[in-house]
Amino acid sequence: MTSAPGLSVALLRPLAELLGRLELDGPGLLTALAITDETAPDAYVAGDRVDRLLEERAARRGDLAFGLTLARESLVRPLGLFGHMVWLSGTVRDALARAARYFAIVSRRTTLTLIEHDGRATLRQDSLSDSPRGSILTDLAFGSLALRARAATGGRFAASAVRFTHGADPAAHPIYREVFGVPVTFDARVDELEVDAEHLALRLSTADPITSAALEAKVAELTADSSTVRSPFLDRVRRAAAARLGDELSLEMVAKELAISARTLRRHLEQERASLRTIVDEVRRARADELLAGGASVKEIAFALGFSEPSAFSRAYKRWTGRPPKL
Repeated sequence: MTSAPGLSVALLRPLAELLGRLELDGPGLLTALAITDETAPDAYVAGDRVDRLLEERAARRGDLAFGLTLARESLVRPLGLFGHMVWLSGTVRDALARAARYFAIVSRRTTLTLIEHDGRATLRQDSLSDSPRGSILTDLAFGSLALRARAATGGRFAASAVRFTHGADPAAHPIYREVFGVPVTFDARVDELEVDAEHLALRLSTADPITSAALEAKVAELTADSSTVRSPFLDRVRRAAAARLGDELSLEMVAKELAISARTLRRHLEQERASLRTIVDEVRRARADELLAGGASVKEIAFALGFSEPSAFSRAYKRWTGRPPKL
């Protein structure tokens, strides 16, 4: 096991089960990685070792899009605790936001970031180090997100663009298009899946608010000591937003709180691959949960958080959590 950037046993055990369903020696994967029944789920394995073992299995099958094969097979059931928590969410937005927020439970060599800007949303993967990483797990992550979102919305979800930093054999291009529903760009600058913003509000047929909240609490506990480094600048933005929650927050207002220009704030957010809306929603949701736990009424919370009316807060809370606010 390693404390360096890598992949968690919480991901690798369900991945081995997935390989087993394809008759690709899932137990052998765990043995090769020295993962036993006693290995803790929050232990991490060097990612390059996992990449090599997956590439060997792809070569054995002669599979040019092995990550997408795994993504299709994963539709039978989500991968582990993380996958279940994500797809029990209420909406596509909530599912993708949770995937980004808690991605450290499965990987410490990459991050996921959900960015909403100009009517579009982008889910972007970035490396936490300069170490090379294989394409199979990237394809699995993005492919399973697209396929499961489509299945859970009755086919209404669709990506508008998909870009991968890796290349692909031209013979595999039709497979990528079939999975994502759009032509895929290879050898791109970043790995990202782009979605028109209205698709984020689609309700998921798999939603289970009560179980979802319980799993999120467990995942939050597991990631509390994550080695993923929080951005000091984004923490400042969170504090600034928290200080003005009773107002109708805007880029200009938060910039003023930080004593910088709106242009500088926008540039820093773009560099951090973050959006003000996502940060404000995160802060508002945390404060709402605190006030609900303290017995405040929906009306009191709505105005404390800067909503124009209680119904607007109730809609937002249901979008964040998949359930209405209840005391």
